Order: sequence, then C-alpha cells, then structure tokens
Amino acid sequence: MSINIRTQKGLSIIELMIAMTLGLILTAGAIQIFVSTKTTNKTENALSRLQETGRYIIDTMAKDIRMAGYNGCASRGTMEVNIVAEDPPPYATTSFTGEDAFRGYEYDSGAWTPTGTADLNLASPSPLTTADIVHIQLGNSCGAYVSEKTDNSGATGNEHVTYPNTCDFEQDEAVLITDCTNADLFQITNVVNPGGSSGKQTLAHGSGNNTQPKLGTVYDTDSEIFKFSTVTYYIGSNDEGEPALYKSKWNPEGTAGMTAADFDDPLELADGVEDMQILYGEDTGGGDDYADEYVAAKDVDDWTEVRSARINLLLRSEEGITSKPQTITFNGASVGGADSRLRMIYTSTVTLRNRLP
Repeated sequence: MSINIRTQKGLSIIELMIAMTLGLILTAGAIQIFVSTKTTNKTENALSRLQETGRYIIDTMAKDIRMAGYNGCASRGTMEVNIVAEDPPPYATTSFTGEDAFRGYEYDSGAWTPTGTADLNLASPSPLTTADIVHIQLGNSCGAYVSEKTDNSGATGNEHVTYPNTCDFEQDEAVLITDCTNADLFQITNVVNPGGSSGKQTLAHGSGNNTQPKLGTVYDTDSEIFKFSTVTYYIGSNDEGEPALYKSKWNPEGTAGMTAADFDDPLELADGVEDMQILYGEDTGGGDDYADEYVAAKDVDDWTEVRSARINLLLRSEEGITSKPQTITFNGASVGGADSRLRMIYTSTVTLRNRLP
C-alpha cells in the first residue's frame, strides 16, 4: 500500500504578510523603546547637570558671602582701616567691615542701584541688566602672624611674619594687617622668604607701592596678616552668546590709582545661568541682629544692617529637551515658552557670619 505524503514547498502570501506585519510591529516597538530611553536619558542628564551647576554656584558664592567683612577678630564692630596702598580697592573704603564689605546691585529705571558699579570694572563681558550683581570684600586667613615687633617708620617698612604659611604672598599684592584694634591695608613691595630654619618671612611695604611706608601703628606678635580679597558675581553673555555666571576679582598690579589692569579677567563659573535675583535680609527691628525682612538691593536702607542673602538662580539646559515649550514662574514673571529648554530654579539663604551675634 502506498501513502501519498504532501510536503510544503514555501510560504503562502498570507503567511508572508502576517510575518512581515509582526516584524514591523516588533521593530516599531523596539524603536519606540529606544527613542523613549534616549529621551529619558537626555532629560536625566540635563536635570543632573542643572542640579550640579546649582549646587556648585551656591557653594562657591556662599563661601564668600558667609565670610564678608572677615578680619579674624571676635568683635563684630566696624573696624576703621588705614589705607596706604597706592592701588586702593573698589570704593577705597576705610571700613571694609562696614557697608562696603557686602553690597548688591540691581538695574532699576535705566541705572544700577545703588551707584558705584563703574568701580567694579565689569566690562568684558558686561553684566546683563536683567540680573543682579553682588560684591564682597573680606580678609582671607592663611596662617600668617607677626613674628616680631618691628618699627615700620623707615623709608622701607617691613613686617616679619611666621613661616611657613599658606599665603603665597607676591609683590604688588594687597594685604590686611590687624591687631583687632588697628588695621592697615598695604601693598607688598618685596617678599623675602627665610633661609635655613629662621621661620621668618619678610614683607616690605615701601613707598614704591604705597603712599608712605609707615603704617598706622606698630604691630605686635598678636597681629595677623590676611590676603585681602574683593570679588564680584554677575551674569554676562559668554562667547557662544549664552548667559553665564562670572566671578570678577580685584588684583592690584602696582601702579598708582585703580585701573582696569587691577582686575583679573572675569572667570566664567558656569553657563546656562539665565537669571540671578538676590534678596537681602535686613535688620529693621531695632538692632536685634536678625533679618526682619528680605528686600531687593534698591530697597535696602542700610547695608551694615544686612544679615543674610537669599540667592535665587534660574538655570536652563544647553539645548531643547522638552517635547513642547514649557513655562515656569521666576521672580514674579513667566519664563520660557519660546523654546523647549529645561529650566530649574535654585534657591538658598546664606547668613553673613560676621554680622550675627
């Protein structure tokens, strides 16, 4: 008996179409998963960068703001400073622990308020008028103390300080010396590091960089010497035309009088910083040393009564991330809507330690 066995010789058109349809569905699903994963990864990376940028900016600014007016002394009182430096700092203040230690600016009615931003030499790049400016002066402690009492009344005054220290003093640099009763701001005309094991570094403050070599008093071994620093934070446009946070630093170069050469080129700290608004906690409650209200720079009555600062940052991603334009509210106004950039608000309140009880 013979059996007729029929074997399949190929696929029918219907089977082929079903297979192709299933393949297309699976491929489309894989592509959708890939696109979704890529979009999620891109969004997460942008969020992480914005958070990292916000933390970095706040940490950097908070370090200087907390130390505004620092002079190494326990007393919070305003200490008058005898300035003999030929290159005076911005404002040529005689009380850097007072109103000039910490001051903010905002653009209002076509001008910066309060006045004085020209002294900060914010020229390249210039500050955006849509954001605030904050200026800080302080003494940076670096382990330098007077090692022996020295008569500084000669033609070339000298201060002998403990060595080693972490100051890395340089010629022309401005330094602050104080015994918590007196203070002088002078420029170094020469630095002599000790030989052998003498443990004594000599800082000369002759008339070449100073109006006179003699300081206001003779400083004893309980006196400390600081690197004097003035820094300014502001927002400007970088080379790519993007808003960025800059840090400008005063660094005298030796010639008499303050010039543009006395400022380092502004350092770009972070890009994508679209706006910065700062509110100042002012003690208006009869001198209890606590902030009673937070106001804009133009509304501060007395900068010596400012006890804290509330920093508000608006950060944005480098490129479009969101599927459609989104808006958020910052400083009382809607921001965004014209692009698909991701935006984040970062806020932190920083106290001025040298103005608190």
